[in-house]
Amino acid sequence: MKNKNTSILLFIFFGLLATNYFSQNIDLSTGIKNVNKLNANFSSNKKIEIINSKTKISRSIVSEKIIKNQSNLFNPIEFIDSLRDQLLKNKSVLVDYSKIDFINQIKFSDFQDTIKLADIAVLSPTGGVPLIYNYDVLQNDKIFYEVSNNRIYKLKSLEIKEGESSRFVKQNLSKKEFIKSSFVVTSDNKLSIAITNDNFIKNIGLLKSSINIRLNKLSNVTLKKEIIYDTIFTKKKVVETTYDTIFKIEFNNKYKIVSKLNLKGKNKITLPIIINSEDSLISWSYWIGLNGNDSIEIIDDINNPLSLFSVNELNNKKTEINIMEQLSSSNNDLNISFENYTLDRRSLNFSDNYSFHKVDNNFTNDIKKKAIVKISNTSTLYDFKIHFAVVSISLVPVKVEIEKDVGEVKKFMKLTLTGF
Repeated sequence: MKNKNTSILLFIFFGLLATNYFSQNIDLSTGIKNVNKLNANFSSNKKIEIINSKTKISRSIVSEKIIKNQSNLFNPIEFIDSLRDQLLKNKSVLVDYSKIDFINQIKFSDFQDTIKLADIAVLSPTGGVPLIYNYDVLQNDKIFYEVSNNRIYKLKSLEIKEGESSRFVKQNLSKKEFIKSSFVVTSDNKLSIAITNDNFIKNIGLLKSSINIRLNKLSNVTLKKEIIYDTIFTKKKVVETTYDTIFKIEFNNKYKIVSKLNLKGKNKITLPIIINSEDSLISWSYWIGLNGNDSIEIIDDINNPLSLFSVNELNNKKTEINIMEQLSSSNNDLNISFENYTLDRRSLNFSDNYSFHKVDNNFTNDIKKKAIVKISNTSTLYDFKIHFAVVSISLVPVKVEIEKDVGEVKKFMKLTLTGF
């Protein structure tokens, strides 16, 4: 008797398997059978697309130059149409605040758009794990849904929830039932669809249901306005003042100082340092060659040892050794004294026969005679030839016209279209 009962149970089990197998080929329509062959498509949720939408603009979008007020010719009607089209296409646009009167003429109060959220064809889940699909919705969106079962086997449960609130529940959905209805979303939230088929037989993959779900939403489109400030860079021609550095040899003379016993000449000499520059003087310097053989060659205002030394001191740079060697000169028979009539600062690199002075104050700018150098010959036997040179450095203002990116803070109205 026990063997007979076992045989009956096995017969029933294989009968169910056979029925499930043949139902897959009999109950499904041709389109569904093709989907069955591609397992991945059963759980696919088609990409969201816009249907019956006024955003499918037939004419081309007018250039953004109109929106940004960069067009030479301004047409109010074209501006409003272009702005509306840009909003429908891009959902957000930045407009010059000066066009606020035209912006206020754009209305979307009676504008609605239908969006397909889901078109699902799926077999009921196994293993007791539900299938769940989630979608974003906004307050006052109207949701339209259609639910059907294409097989003879009932689906245990299908539920549509708005957040944590249940908006539709159907237990034991059979093949004969086709459900079509709608509801209005109460707040910005997540809309979820949960498909459950939890029982012992169905959890092992038998007696599956084939579920179709279509989900559309009808949204109210609203226009949000926000004032923002942004920096806009445009190329403009501007006049700028630059400065040319001017080197000038103020003195470049040679003198003879006779011995103390020579009655035909002077054994003392006073050399004034006079700067005649009318420009913005930034430094002056002097050099004395104390022997006939100690003489520097001054070809021009810049390419000479004293000018090169001066510009290096001005820029806090070290002067090359060979230049410093040319500036070096000494004579024990000549006595040198220096008197400075300015507050100009002398650099740290100086000697008895040369020094550099930086003009870093405005107190003595008007003084032409900056200093004097006094030299006397203490020798009773020898006459000496000396070389005296003075260099000034000035800045000359020069006005030039250049094209430059100029930043300007502008006021804009940011328009954002919501509800899609």
